[in-house]
Amino acid sequence: MTRLTDYTSYADAQAHASSAALWELFDGDREYFNIADECITRHADGSGRPAVRIANADGSDEILTFDQISAGAAQFAHWLDAEGVQSGDRIAFMLEPSLPFYVCLFGAMKTGAISVPLFTLFGPDALRLRVDDCNPSILITNVEKAELARSVSENGSPRVIVADDGLLDVIAKYPTTYRSKTRATDMAVFQYTSGTTRELPEAVKHSHRTLVTLMFAALYGTGIRPGDQFFCPSSPAWGHGLWHGTLAPLAMGVTTGTFAGRFDPVRLMKALDDFGITNMSAAATHYRMMKNSGKGGDFAFHFKKLSYTGEPIDPSTLEWIDEYFKVPACSMYGTTEIGVVLVNYPGAEDFTVKPGSLGKAVPGQKLEVHRTDGTV
Repeated sequence: MTRLTDYTSYADAQAHASSAALWELFDGDREYFNIADECITRHADGSGRPAVRIANADGSDEILTFDQISAGAAQFAHWLDAEGVQSGDRIAFMLEPSLPFYVCLFGAMKTGAISVPLFTLFGPDALRLRVDDCNPSILITNVEKAELARSVSENGSPRVIVADDGLLDVIAKYPTTYRSKTRATDMAVFQYTSGTTRELPEAVKHSHRTLVTLMFAALYGTGIRPGDQFFCPSSPAWGHGLWHGTLAPLAMGVTTGTFAGRFDPVRLMKALDDFGITNMSAAATHYRMMKNSGKGGDFAFHFKKLSYTGEPIDPSTLEWIDEYFKVPACSMYGTTEIGVVLVNYPGAEDFTVKPGSLGKAVPGQKLEVHRTDGTV
């Protein structure tokens, strides 16, 4: 059977993309569906295949396998059950990409609890606003942020857990498999946006089946296909890093790469070279910082597809990308609330990427520009 991942052209995207075809990419169905099972568990086949490559700011690399994350997530899910966590409870975590981050992210979703990723650079006011808003039963963080996390905990709520080797030792006694029972419409993730109009932007509430809709952006916005070596340096605390950089590639069984710690453009370029990355989706700022470092010529790049979001890329940075990366940078446009709606179909040989253009609508959508009175 031909699947959407087998097609790469713009013409085929228009001819074959549909909601029904998206569901065919998954094991779950419209009634029972679980993001953790689709992204991790079904790809854990005992082969030790890499799921996530982490480029740490200190220069070290870390490779986590599907088997490793799947086992840890199942153990964490059993631990949450033993701790009395119920379906619909919020589990917040403020962690850099690491084994504890992915174990907590996917383990919580396995149980039917709701994962709430929080940016590691939040100060006390920003953290308190979000904790008060989503009311998590548990807040998981690292040793460095533990004191900050406890400062927003009142009368023991939320309970603060330090995600270090000790936590992994605690959950190690539990089984490495877990049967999820979530429905497709159950909530899976509360995602906070940076926001521009409120002190605290309301959390965007995503169900498990959101992953299916996300595949339009994955296929045609970032151009992910099986066989890609993918990388997204955006923090998974934000929508781009979580949905497009983490969940989308893993759902296809594609190894993804990420950055942990204080961002450094030269460290990023070294990782892109070392990992043999063929497909990257980054913020416009990441590209600009790499150009401004003046070190692009120190590394070898292997790109076949590039995409960016967040803001336009200036002409001089686009010229730098053409010179060093040798493939066009494809804009994709959307929001955390509604998803990606405009794409440039990376990897489609029959689609011409126009510099500065936001692209065309994802398949199946009709976009219109309306006047303030609602007329077209």
